[in-house]
Amino acid sequence: MNIVNIVIWVLSISAGAAVTYFMGKNIKIDLEKIKEDGERLIEEAKKEAEDIKIRTKEKVEEMKKAAEESVEVNSKLLAQMEASLKNKEAALQKQEDRVNQQKLKVAEIEEEISAKQNGSIKFDKDFLDKLSAKSGKTAVEAKEEILRLYKSEMEQDNEKKLATIIEQTKENAQRTAQKIIINAIQRLCSPTSVEPRAVLVEVTKDIVKGKIVGRDAKNIEYIESLLMVDIVFNDLPKTISISAFNLVERRIAQKTIEKLVNVAGDINKEVIDRAIRDSKKEIDQELFEIGKRMVDKVGIKNLDPELVKTIGRLQYRTSYSQNIMRHSMEVGYLATALASEIGANVQTCKIGGFLHDLGKAIDQDPDVQGSHDYLTKELMEKYHFSPEEIHAAWTHHESEKPRTPEALLVQAADALSASRPGARQESLEKYLERLQALEAVAAGFEGVKKTFAISAGREVRVIVDSDSVDDAGTQLLAEKIAEKISKELSFPGKIKVNAIRKTKTIEVAK
Repeated sequence: MNIVNIVIWVLSISAGAAVTYFMGKNIKIDLEKIKEDGERLIEEAKKEAEDIKIRTKEKVEEMKKAAEESVEVNSKLLAQMEASLKNKEAALQKQEDRVNQQKLKVAEIEEEISAKQNGSIKFDKDFLDKLSAKSGKTAVEAKEEILRLYKSEMEQDNEKKLATIIEQTKENAQRTAQKIIINAIQRLCSPTSVEPRAVLVEVTKDIVKGKIVGRDAKNIEYIESLLMVDIVFNDLPKTISISAFNLVERRIAQKTIEKLVNVAGDINKEVIDRAIRDSKKEIDQELFEIGKRMVDKVGIKNLDPELVKTIGRLQYRTSYSQNIMRHSMEVGYLATALASEIGANVQTCKIGGFLHDLGKAIDQDPDVQGSHDYLTKELMEKYHFSPEEIHAAWTHHESEKPRTPEALLVQAADALSASRPGARQESLEKYLERLQALEAVAAGFEGVKKTFAISAGREVRVIVDSDSVDDAGTQLLAEKIAEKISKELSFPGKIKVNAIRKTKTIEVAK
C-alpha cells in the first residue's frame, strides 16, 4: 500500500465517521465540499511523496559516490602498507644475514681462544715441571711457601699498624674521655642531694607538746620503742626534733607527731597506736606516689606497683647524707648522656643507672641479708628485667667484673654523682682518719718509700724503692696492698692502688 492509498483510506474513514456523526445529529453535510477537500489532500500527498522519492534517490547517489571514494582511498593505503611490509622484510633478511656472519666470527674466535688456552695450560705445566725439577719442590710446596712468606709479612705489618693504633688511642683516650664526661656533666643541672640529719615538727603551744610528751616522757618513749627513732623535745620551744637511721621510720614518726598535735583529748598508747597505724597507711601511699612520679620522670613504663613502691623508698634513704633517690636520678641521667655520646644502648644505661642502688631501699630491713648490690640484682631478677640491664645495674661496685660498655658507663656515672662537690657530707676528723689509715696500710709493706691518698680517698699512690723491688715485684706489691685494704678498711665504692717504680740512669760523656 502506497502513501496515496493510505491517505484516501484515512479520509474515507474520516468522512464516513463525520457523515455518521452528523446524520446522527440530523445535520446536512455538503458532500461536494468534502469531495473537493479530499481530492486536494490527495494531490498534496502525491506531490509530497514525489518529493520524498526524489530526495531519497539523490541521497542514495551521494552515499554510493562516497563509498566508491572510500574504497579507492583504502585501496591506495593497502598498496602502501604492502610496499612498506616488503621493505621491512628485506631489511630483516639483511639483518639476519649479518647476525649469521657475526655468529660465524664468534665461533672462530672461541675456537682460537680455546686453542690458546690449551697452549697456555700446556706451557704452564711444562714451565712448572721445569721449575719444580730445578728447585726440587712441587708446585703445591712452592705455593705453600709463598703463602707462608706473605702471611708472615702481613702479620708483622698488622702488628705494627695495631701498635700504632693502640698508641694513638692511648694518647687520645684521656682527652676524649674528659670531653665526653664534661659534656655529660654540663647537661646535668640538679641541686645538692644532701639530706638533713633530723626533721622538726612545730607544735602550736608548749602545753600541746607536753601532752604529746606525756608524764615522765612515757609517750615519747613508747613512740621510740615502736618506730626506732630518737625524739628530742626539750631543745627548742614549740618544736619536736626527730632523727633516725631509717628515714622511712623517721617519716612515719613525723606523721605520727603531726597527727598527735591535732588530738583533742588525752594522748595514751591506744591513741598513739592508731596514729602510727594511720601514718603507715599514708606513708605506703606516699611511697607509691613518689616512686610513680620518679619512674614517669625517668621514662620507665609498665612496672609492677610493688616495685614502684620499693623505688619510692629510695626517697627516704641516704648514703653519706646523699639522698639516694636524687643520686639514682643523677646516675640515670649521666649514664644516658654518656651512652648517647659513645653510641651505647641508651635504654640499658637509663634503667641500669636509675636502679643501680635499688637494693638500698630494703637493705635496712633487719630481716634482709646481703649487700645492696646483690639485693639490687635479686629485685631486678624478680621483676624480670633483661640480663643486660641487671648486669649494668648491680656491677657498679665490681662484685662482678663489668662485661659490657653499659655497665662501665653506669659505674662511671655513679662515681661522678657521688664525688661531685656537695654531694656527700663527712666530718673532717673521720675524713682525715680514713686517709691516714689508707696511707698507713700501704706504707706497712717492705719496699714502699712514700704513700699518698688522693681523690678523696678513692686512690692511693705508692712510690716503690727501685733498688729493692723490680717491675714484677711492683705488680705483686700492688696486689697485696689492695688485698689488705679490702680486708682491714671500710670504705664506699672502690680504691685504686697505683704503684710507681722509677729508675734513673745518668752517664757522662768525656
